[in-house]
Amino acid sequence: MIGSPFRHSSRPVVAGLYLVLILACLLSLGPTLWVVLSSFKTADQFNSGSGFWPSPFTLSGYLDAFTQVRLHEYVANTLLYAVGGTAGALTIALLAAYPLARYRFRGSGSITAAFSLALAVPLVGLATPEFFIMRELGLFNSRPGMVIFYAALMFPLSFVVLRSFLAGLPPELEEAAHIDGAGYFAILRTIVLPLSRPALATVAVVSFVLIWNEFFFANLLTVSQRNQNVQLALAGFKSQFGSNVTGSLAGATLVMIVPVVLFLILQRQVIAGLTAGATK
Repeated sequence: MIGSPFRHSSRPVVAGLYLVLILACLLSLGPTLWVVLSSFKTADQFNSGSGFWPSPFTLSGYLDAFTQVRLHEYVANTLLYAVGGTAGALTIALLAAYPLARYRFRGSGSITAAFSLALAVPLVGLATPEFFIMRELGLFNSRPGMVIFYAALMFPLSFVVLRSFLAGLPPELEEAAHIDGAGYFAILRTIVLPLSRPALATVAVVSFVLIWNEFFFANLLTVSQRNQNVQLALAGFKSQFGSNVTGSLAGATLVMIVPVVLFLILQRQVIAGLTAGATK
């Protein structure tokens, strides 16, 4: 059994280390806290820079975010892209990762390497081919096209994580189910899928957050405002209503809430997925 690294340390040393960690956390959370508090300030208080705490406390920035920019419409688009893209990437990645993790056949190593090497391609290098592919397929500037694009964009990451996790699962349960007459998809649904929940939750959270915060391809592949995501809306809010900074900060606060809530809901599964191979 490995003992604690602080077992033989003096209490002042341990207290100092904890103090450093607390200060580091406060520094990392400082900008986020500033954005949240500033979203409740009036424009005059924000522009004057008087005080860190809102005085008076106002919701005018949030009202502007919904009335001037109609932020809820962009949030709905982003939810569609994030949920649809994540679900599509997980489904395809699981169907591809399971046979490549369990079976060896001619070309399986090359397929795995090709899917994995897709992570090494710079996203900027995909801009030109993705633009022409989406346009030729009739998916440019459309909601279904963005869902399909994000599912494809998140597939390599989902595949690598799921294949690594599935390769570490013991195959005895699957072999026993096969002997009992269970088919391939029955084994996948009743055994593999429940055992893979930690990895699926981890990939789902990471993919959802990446799609939710994505700006580059959303700006490249959408033209009309009705198809744009919330990140483009925040950028447009700042340029269109340059003096209304509190409204922009209120929109940014609302946008930050969704990934945080998702992580809080799935945090146990995510932690289990991240630490799955730590004790093997």
